[in-house]
Amino acid sequence: MTNILIIGAGHGCSQLLPILASDKEIKIIGIIDKNPSAPAIPLAKEYGIPVFTDIEDTIKKNNFNVVVNVTGNEDVLAFLRKTLPSSVEIIGGLSSKLFWQFVSERQKREEDLKKNLKEHDALYQIGIQLSSAERSQKIFDIILTSAMELTNRPAGSIVIIDEKSGMLRLVLAKGFSQKFISESSMWLIRPKGLTSVVMDSNKPTIISDITKESALSINPSLIEEGVKSIAGIPLHYAGKIVGILYLNDFISRGFTEREISILNLMATQAALAIEKMRLLEKVEQLAITDELTQIYNHRYFNNALSNEIYRAARYKHPVSLIIIDIDNFKNYNDLYGHVYGNFVLALMADIFRRSVRTTDTAARYGGEEFAIILPETKKDTAIMLAERIRNEVASSCQPEKNRQIMCGMTISLGVAAFNDDADNEEDLVKKADEAMYEAKKLGKNKVIAYSPKIT
Repeated sequence: MTNILIIGAGHGCSQLLPILASDKEIKIIGIIDKNPSAPAIPLAKEYGIPVFTDIEDTIKKNNFNVVVNVTGNEDVLAFLRKTLPSSVEIIGGLSSKLFWQFVSERQKREEDLKKNLKEHDALYQIGIQLSSAERSQKIFDIILTSAMELTNRPAGSIVIIDEKSGMLRLVLAKGFSQKFISESSMWLIRPKGLTSVVMDSNKPTIISDITKESALSINPSLIEEGVKSIAGIPLHYAGKIVGILYLNDFISRGFTEREISILNLMATQAALAIEKMRLLEKVEQLAITDELTQIYNHRYFNNALSNEIYRAARYKHPVSLIIIDIDNFKNYNDLYGHVYGNFVLALMADIFRRSVRTTDTAARYGGEEFAIILPETKKDTAIMLAERIRNEVASSCQPEKNRQIMCGMTISLGVAAFNDDADNEEDLVKKADEAMYEAKKLGKNKVIAYSPKIT
């Protein structure tokens, strides 16, 4: 243990005191200063360090190994050299400055080490959270929130590449107005735009002040939001870019090498997590989607109908069901072949999908049969929707190579409602199916609502 006596409680002492007091190998036995109002006196009392005013008396009564003279006074230094034994080390003048630098550098290294440990721990925790997240929105939130906190940025966003259209889609934004978020939901990549530059780079693109940037096309909405600095971090996976992490600030500022290093590590974690979630969601989607028509399959239809009937019974809500069959489809297949028949099924499914609300369920029921579940929909409303769908199909004519597809094709639709016609899901399907076959009997290309008269 090194016992140190400090002479002088000025501003220099105020800066030196926390550094020395934090070292467990050092004990400050006292501070000497004639001025009771010296800047470092309150800090010394806070640390519990004795304060003295008489230099001669203090030197005689205390044992110490080192004296640090921060007065800058040569007379004080001369007095110490004359009075103290050779076993006591005196640090003053140039030595004091060097000592200051060494101690400061040591403290800086310790702080850097602590910061590194904290950052690595944060990245480790982020990795754990990402690996356990079950939904893409949770993954996006973990990535963006963590990146903003680690780099101390007040705003940011994540965009991903839409695999089918090649467009960019905003999946999460924080720190921006609702107007900005709603206007920036999806966009095409602009030539010479920031996004295109980020996507062409293997490292973060940093712009410390967008108001001084003339080489790039900056989104005007960012300027309206008051954004000044931007960092765009590409998220690469298996040689392709899957998205971009943007971090923003409303003041001009850059990024340190440490921050960029952290962002690169985060980008790797993020890209892996996003691609993993995409694969999982594809598998889940395949399990509930009909491969040919890309609408829900029979399995999903059964689960959805069961859930809707349960909710309807509990909350006294109506549920309607439409069963659809393509008229003369077997004859069409025999005449033109299965390739064109499959094309018709896909086109029909697209019409059904576009005709319903997001809360409704359009599914391929089997073969050329389809079904539409309409939650919180009364029977008369379902009949009107069925008529609209029938009309659209009857008027459709799709050009394909050297022939027309669906020209003159029609559908027969049966409508039934929960509670009005049936009190369970199995009976509801049966009644809607019976109504559809009644439409067939009456000449096809019709909508028939179930009634007890149907046998």
